[in-house]
Amino acid sequence: MLILVTQVTPILDNTKKNGCAHALKELIPPGSIINSYAFYDGKLEFSLADDKRFVNAHTSSTPVYVFWACLMHDPERLYAMVSSDCLRFEGEAIFSTLQDMWHQHSSPFIRASLFYIMNRCSSTGLISSGDLDPTRLTATAMAKLKIFKVPESFHLNLSPMSFEEQISKADSQSYNLIPAGHFNYNLFEAGKSVAIEETAINHRQLINLCKNKENKLVITYDYNEKILSAFKKNRIVLVDKYGRKTKHKERAEEIIVANF
Repeated sequence: MLILVTQVTPILDNTKKNGCAHALKELIPPGSIINSYAFYDGKLEFSLADDKRFVNAHTSSTPVYVFWACLMHDPERLYAMVSSDCLRFEGEAIFSTLQDMWHQHSSPFIRASLFYIMNRCSSTGLISSGDLDPTRLTATAMAKLKIFKVPESFHLNLSPMSFEEQISKADSQSYNLIPAGHFNYNLFEAGKSVAIEETAINHRQLINLCKNKENKLVITYDYNEKILSAFKKNRIVLVDKYGRKTKHKERAEEIIVANF
């Protein structure tokens, strides 16, 4: 029997659950090409790419791209830097200061190292926000960096275009995946600024994008009952805390929206 070993991402993201890979694989068949947008931790993308799907991931965030490019190019060098004592900080004040300026260093490997260290030490998993929590920056976690390999069928792109523009240009046979996380239908949310490592998501725009049946769109959300009405004309899949499909709203932890 073939046992599939999926790469575990070294990056944490506590802003969304992203535990619905199994349910996604029931929607997106093996051999498919998947364009993924707003790439950050890679949890869903690596699972899909490890299981006979080609994933073409996109990010508009240069710091996100730099971290993954450094990790893919020279994981041992990145491990040596994050495991040394040179990039350590003591106390909330220094951590808070670094949150404002970590991305300004000229060396891509130092920026990538700070990205990883501050991600592991942030209560949210975001680098530019969150409270200091160094308990997850462990020797075991850091050691996994030097052996990490992205799946062969995974590719990462840095693109200045919005994912709305990219989706409009995507091949009609491919699938377009957006791990959107928290749903917010507030009009003021669309113009809200986000951190340099984040991708802004306009949820009203996603609802409109789903109306275009020429492009196959798949959106993953943390469960919010408002999504059921906002996307009522689309396919809705509820997912429980174990990553399994469920018909019971009270058991749902995530929602997958598909327009096909």
